[in-house]
Amino acid sequence: MPTIAVDKARLFEALGQDYTTEDFDDLCFDFGIELDEDTSLSRRPIVNGKQEPAQLKIEIPANRYDMLCFEGISLMLNIFRGKRTSPDYRLVAPPKGELQIINVSKETARIRPYVAGAVLRNIKFTKESYDSFIALQDKLHQNLARQRSLVAIGTHDLDTVEGPFTYEALPPEEINFVPLNQSRSMTAVEMMEFYQGDRHLSRYLPIIRDSPVYPVIFDSSRTVCSMPPIINGNHSKITLNTRNIFVDMTATDPTKLEICLNVLVSMFSQHLEEPFTVEPVKIVSPHNHQSRETPDLTPRETQAEVSYINKCCGLLLTPSDICSLLKRMSYTASPSRASPDLIDVQVPPTRADVLHQADIMEDVAIAYGFNKLPRSFPSESGTIAQPLMINKLSDIVRLEAAMAGWSEVMPLILCSHDENFAWLNRKDDGTTAVRLANPKTVEYQVVRTSLLPGLLKTIRENKHHSVPMKVFEVSDVAFKDMALERKSRNERHFAAAWYGKSSGFEIVHGLMDRIMLMLKSAFVTGEEGLQAKGAGEAAYWIEELDDPTFFHGHAAAIHVRIEGKEQIVGVFGILHPTVLEKFELRYPVSTLEINIEMFLKRRSQQAEPSPSPPPTRRRGSPAASDASSVDGAYDGGAAVVGETQGAGSSHEQMVKKLVRLALASEYSRQPIRRADITTKVMAPHAGRQFKSIFEEANHQLRSTFGCQMTELPQKEKITSTAAQRSQTQNTVSSSTKSYILTSTIPPALRTPTILPPASVPTSASESAYTGLYTFILSLIYLSPGGTIPESRLEKHLKRMNADNYVLSGEKTEKVLKRMEKEGYIVKVRERDGGGEESVDYVVGPRGKAEVGEVGVAGCVRKVFGKVGMEREELERRLVRSLGEGVEMKHQRDEEGEAEPEEQVNGSEVVENGTNGELQPHGTATGRRSTRGAKSAPRRGRNALVDEEAGGDEDEMEEVEEDESESDR
Repeated sequence: MPTIAVDKARLFEALGQDYTTEDFDDLCFDFGIELDEDTSLSRRPIVNGKQEPAQLKIEIPANRYDMLCFEGISLMLNIFRGKRTSPDYRLVAPPKGELQIINVSKETARIRPYVAGAVLRNIKFTKESYDSFIALQDKLHQNLARQRSLVAIGTHDLDTVEGPFTYEALPPEEINFVPLNQSRSMTAVEMMEFYQGDRHLSRYLPIIRDSPVYPVIFDSSRTVCSMPPIINGNHSKITLNTRNIFVDMTATDPTKLEICLNVLVSMFSQHLEEPFTVEPVKIVSPHNHQSRETPDLTPRETQAEVSYINKCCGLLLTPSDICSLLKRMSYTASPSRASPDLIDVQVPPTRADVLHQADIMEDVAIAYGFNKLPRSFPSESGTIAQPLMINKLSDIVRLEAAMAGWSEVMPLILCSHDENFAWLNRKDDGTTAVRLANPKTVEYQVVRTSLLPGLLKTIRENKHHSVPMKVFEVSDVAFKDMALERKSRNERHFAAAWYGKSSGFEIVHGLMDRIMLMLKSAFVTGEEGLQAKGAGEAAYWIEELDDPTFFHGHAAAIHVRIEGKEQIVGVFGILHPTVLEKFELRYPVSTLEINIEMFLKRRSQQAEPSPSPPPTRRRGSPAASDASSVDGAYDGGAAVVGETQGAGSSHEQMVKKLVRLALASEYSRQPIRRADITTKVMAPHAGRQFKSIFEEANHQLRSTFGCQMTELPQKEKITSTAAQRSQTQNTVSSSTKSYILTSTIPPALRTPTILPPASVPTSASESAYTGLYTFILSLIYLSPGGTIPESRLEKHLKRMNADNYVLSGEKTEKVLKRMEKEGYIVKVRERDGGGEESVDYVVGPRGKAEVGEVGVAGCVRKVFGKVGMEREELERRLVRSLGEGVEMKHQRDEEGEAEPEEQVNGSEVVENGTNGELQPHGTATGRRSTRGAKSAPRRGRNALVDEEAGGDEDEMEEVEEDESESDR
């Protein structure tokens, strides 16, 4: 934001009040500007024997061009404080009745086609106001005028020149005058050489230097007034004694021209004998239909909705209240006669930034006071945003790639010319890439036309990581397009790269199939029986491609037919060895790149989504990954592409997304968090549908996969510090808003024969891991207080010889950390009064939900039932150790009663019990889980471990030793 330095004493005099630095800072904040520095609080330089006056440096918002000078700041703050009313800017006729005229030559269309003018008559300058007048021109040149490239301002002493004026474009050799503050006449060519070393003017010379004609303004006697945008003539220089000012402005942008003129004359019209009056100038420009009188200071009329303002601000203001607030912001407003919900607003000519009723709403909030606005979120908001269709499409593709096991990267959009062309064995024809005019380094020379350089550089910088690497990116590339106004265009691409010891071609191929399926495009082929349904609407196929970027014979182009039109949307294949050599990669790389913008037009033209084609696969082409195979098994997962409203945000689509998210999360044993559901599943402003979407997704999971989402219990406050902290809290949330998938398959079917362990990574390792965490959870549950010291747990694992016989050489510490990360156990550290640290383990949230006390009871029955312990005695001890719930659950299972299934209510999920048997973990991904009923309260010491005098512990240890021997 621009910073304006104003004299502190002079500003306070204009405001009619002295402020402390803190009070003035508060005033600036209330008005929406910011006090950056008060130089009176620091040492100030001494100039010509006098200390520089104290200044206030104020940051002005970039849209408030009317406050880029002292006059604008003092005027707006006085209106805001109610010290004065908004000025009425008026156009007045000249004393002699004839307007000054600027005749425009047709040749000016070749260089700066637009011109405007105005006259400030009977102005009274002081040293301060004169400096402010010059400073405002500089600020406008630097900001709105873009270093004079869009607008150039010239000011002249009207008493030294005489109209009518002419605006012409002449060859530089024919322009000759004495430039400002110089004593000799020069041609325009000589001026270009003379000012080449000038620190101030040299930056503007390139604007017209290469043009065959230069713009110039003459008066009626052919005296040069100015040569915009470089310099004015010395003949018409203004001074402190100037009484009448002629303002000329030339431009390449007519909108910026009008804004600059209105701001300049409005701010300094307050120094005239008749304040806030401006004398217009007549522009005669028939060749481009720009003949008119300038400036136009008529207020712009618009309307704003009372309901919209109140919704956005969370207020209940009446139309009269809003009108009063707008007057503090220099508007003229009144309730509309057309509707009680409308306000008629007149926007002053200095407020070119007011484009929409949102700008009016913002000024109402400023006038009301930001600190006074309600701090609660309004129940009904008027600020409703929607994602761009291209971003919605990108999110769909990004989510699918991530759930298929690929990692997203975000490299820079700039790259070197060689990386974009030569290193990919591609040639630059000069009409493709957007080049930087003055690149600082060779690494940033062009805007990329492909996402591949960024992916390959990312792999190169991460070669020390294990292979394979699977990375992807969804971002923009840029191309030259001379048919467009900006001569370039962006395209949204999706690209992926596989780096490993094998080529990975089939993996990239599988990812491409998955992405095309999500884009609602069916695969078609000439082979009998492989053509997918729905190919008539949108279909794709691949054809061999001869591209030097790829290995010969190992690349293909992706063809898509949408609404009968065929086009190529992407390529994939194995990169050529020379490409790998340039990027310093030692293993093969397979890449995929698709232009996903091709699918936007198709979706935007459809009112309703078409049925999703079933997942199809070429013969011998495996899925992209096991995770994507799980997604593919659920055909309802095919998302509608590119839709921001309607079916794309429908209830059905959000249910399908939640099902896929649940399956993908459970596959990696990650909890399904409410925050992830909100960001990845729910459409904008669909938060109130969460309950119905959650219930429908659970129904789909139960009916299709035999599982359901179950809320994880909260972590217990184990340490004395944590327990004390929890007691001091006023409220404790009963919901963790995190879920896992648990089995709903009938107890009779939960056997390893029917439901074998998962095959990823191997069935043996998964079975061993499931058995080990069930054993550890059993030890914790059966230990006094539901905790087990670290030393005692290590003792039990050592006696089991877990490292060699259970974990196949994997370190016990690593496995315990994995269990802790996945939520099966929680490691608790606490120091006593003497400073000694104790480490204990307790049951974690996933351990409670997946195994629970009922699961532990089932494990105990399996173990102790084999050693001949009487059943009644065993059940008695289980009830004393784990609670009555395990006995009731066991009785229901033996009697064959179905487990009661309770409904989901909001974010709370009631537990659903199992038969208590030791089962493998997981659900739809090949693993299954068991879980217990609600925990019953513990009573006394643990019956199975510390029976009365402790004899049972020895007996249990003997049994464990016998079991270990028999296992061996």
